[in-house]
Amino acid sequence: MKIDLLELERKLSYGINLTIKESTILLESMEGFIDDKIELQEQLNTAKKALTEIVFFSQGCYPPEYFASIAQKALAAIGGDNE
Repeated sequence: MKIDLLELERKLSYGINLTIKESTILLESMEGFIDDKIELQEQLNTAKKALTEIVFFSQGCYPPEYFASIAQKALAAIGGDNE
């Protein structure tokens, strides 16, 4: 069954009860959205940590290769191109 979010929104706004199947599909869609949001937050945290390290270590006497290494690890962790 394909979910029509606009139809479900209309039903809910008018106080119309959803079928069990519609409720299940809506719940599964919401769970998928939450999982995606958690994954994106983890990726954002990884990128933020890497950038923070780069800024911190750039104030010292570290070679440029060190920063490239941090960036490559962060990109790999978030699914970016690490080349």
